[in-house]
Amino acid sequence: MGRQRNLTDLVSARTLEKIQDNFSVATGMSCVIYNEKGNQVTRISNPSKLWQKASTHKNIAQNYRAICQKAFEKCAKTGQVQIINAYLDCFAFVVPIYFEGMISGFAVGGLTRYGNPSKNLCVEESLKLNIDIDTFLDMYWALPIVTEEKLEACANLFKHIATTISQIAKEGSEAKQKVQDVTEINELLEQEIHQSEERYKKLFETINDGVYFANQEGICTEINKAGANLLGYEPEELIGSNLKNIYVNPEDRQTFINQLQTSGHIENFHPFIRTKNGETKYFETNAVTITDKNGTIIGVQGIFRNIDHRLHNILKHDTSQTFIPRTQNNQVTPQET
Repeated sequence: MGRQRNLTDLVSARTLEKIQDNFSVATGMSCVIYNEKGNQVTRISNPSKLWQKASTHKNIAQNYRAICQKAFEKCAKTGQVQIINAYLDCFAFVVPIYFEGMISGFAVGGLTRYGNPSKNLCVEESLKLNIDIDTFLDMYWALPIVTEEKLEACANLFKHIATTISQIAKEGSEAKQKVQDVTEINELLEQEIHQSEERYKKLFETINDGVYFANQEGICTEINKAGANLLGYEPEELIGSNLKNIYVNPEDRQTFINQLQTSGHIENFHPFIRTKNGETKYFETNAVTITDKNGTIIGVQGIFRNIDHRLHNILKHDTSQTFIPRTQNNQVTPQET
C-alpha cells in the first residue's frame, strides 16, 4: 500500500472551500474540511453566530474536538457517515474522503437542530459563555432546523461529492506527474464545481415545501417550483414581484417584517395568503434574514407550507367556531357562530 497522501497536496484549499461553499448555499448548513490527521484545512462555510461564540470557549472547543476525533476514527474504520451531537443538541455529520483507498480527509457539516433544547441547559450555557439568555436563544433559534432524515440525506449528498473529489484528485495527481502544473488540477476541479452546482439546484427544486429568497424591499429573487405551485403560479411569474401583495392582511406582513428586523428570524408564523386564482389559504412560514459581511440586512430566506388542513380539522371537531382571515399574535382569530 502506498504512502498516505495529504488532502491539500491533491486539492487546493481554495477549491475545497468553493465546493463546501456551494454545498452550504444549497442546504443552508455549515461545512468544514479536515485532513487525514484531523487538522482543519478550510475555513468554515456558513458558520452560525452560536458556534462562533461557543467555539471560543476552551472546554466546549476541547469537547467538540474529542467528539470529532472519535467520529474520524470510526469513519476511517468503517467508511460510513457518522452523525454526532456536536454541541447542545446541535447535530452534524462526518463524511470520510478517500484517495486511492486510503483516508485523505473528512468533511464535517450540519450543526443543525432537530428541535429546541432544555431551557435549563440554555441558561447554563449562556452563563458559561457570559451572554444573556435572550441573546443565547436568538442565536440558537437562528440555527437551521431539520429532520434526522434530511440531515442524513445531506450527509449522503456530501459523501457523493467526497467521492467525486477523490476521483478528480486522482486525475489531478496523474496530470501533475506529467506536467507539474497545479493550474491544470484546479481547472479540472472547477469543472466539477459547475457540475456540483447543478446537483445543488436539483436538490433545491425537489424539496416539497416552498423555498424562496427576497431582497430587503420584499422583491422575490428566487423561488422553487413547489413553492410557486402552492401559490398557484409558475416561478417566473413571482420572481421580480413584491411578496407583500400576496398577504390577505397587510398587518400580517408588517408583523412579519418587524419580527425579522428585531430578531433576525421568525418561526411558525401563520398568515392568510391569497393565491393566484383569488383563494385564501392558511400558511405556515419560517424565515431568517440574510446579511452582508457588515451585518446589514440585504434580504430574507424562507420556507413555507400550506396548512389549510389544520383549520379543516379544527372546524370538523368544533362546529361552534368559524375562522376569518385575520391573525393576532400569530394565531387564527375564532368567532362564535
